[in-house]
Amino acid sequence: MKALSIIFNEQENFDDSCLEIFTFIKSLDKKNIEITNLSFGGDKKYISKLPVNKNFYVELSEDNTNQIDILKTIENFLDDNIYDFIIFQKDDFSNYIAPIISYKKNYAYIPDVKQTYSNSLENIKFIRPVHGESAEGIYSVKKNNPIILKIRKNSFEKEFLIPIEKDITELLLDIDKNKSFTIIETFKTKPEGLQLDEAEIVVSGGRGIGGKEGFENIKNLAALLNAAVGASRAAVEAEWIEPGNLVGLTGKWISPNLYLTFGISGASQHLAGCSNSKNIVSINTDPDASIFKYSKFGIVEDCNKFIIDLIEEIKKTS
Repeated sequence: MKALSIIFNEQENFDDSCLEIFTFIKSLDKKNIEITNLSFGGDKKYISKLPVNKNFYVELSEDNTNQIDILKTIENFLDDNIYDFIIFQKDDFSNYIAPIISYKKNYAYIPDVKQTYSNSLENIKFIRPVHGESAEGIYSVKKNNPIILKIRKNSFEKEFLIPIEKDITELLLDIDKNKSFTIIETFKTKPEGLQLDEAEIVVSGGRGIGGKEGFENIKNLAALLNAAVGASRAAVEAEWIEPGNLVGLTGKWISPNLYLTFGISGASQHLAGCSNSKNIVSINTDPDASIFKYSKFGIVEDCNKFIIDLIEEIKKTS
């Protein structure tokens, strides 16, 4: 079996969440598998330590790299190489590129895969969330053609880098002169502090927090716990906190060991982003709030009063 992982990194940074791909690949076939990696951007020192048989690298030197050029590069690479599985991780580039390759190559495509369900000589089955995480679907695909998969971030453990640096074959980015649009300039906000998808603990606030002042307590508690700050859509839309803090279907998908929610009722789109949390602890005045159905511990209390008391207790022990 041959698998191709396609990884995108920001400039010279290395996104170690890509290591989930290799854990997933091993779930496809633990014994007879040959892994090829194609990386766009990133620190070559780390990329050279990926647990793969063949390693290719394309430098991305500009902030305004056009997705069409990346698409053309991948298409040309696939013209010369055939794989059983082509695997992406969920990110901005993959969201754009993976379905286009599926259409142009006439390959099967399944996004947001979170688990391999079964594997036989004829077909393979995968599990992915559906209906805003309220249910799971099992998808069966015949193995007679390459299959494109996009795995859901934070659904798999990260594979370890190998201890030695192995050779990398460098490729040039294929510039498509007939592309339909040109990126003149790209502006990206630089995230501050601990990131939601990397944190072991996340503290989130919702409509029940009541305003920006309530989020100061959320931030204070997060600082004490070395946690990331999250929010519900209602809080973001009220402009109490930045959109980058949104947890949910259209925000960040998280899987911390501990998820603390204050004043969040538990709308389905929010639960879609946090249901992979190992332990959810919720504080809400409404005893019928949906979030309690998914919580390991639920506390019916004024969340603003509770968080102040909790901060004081933590300060006493530190």
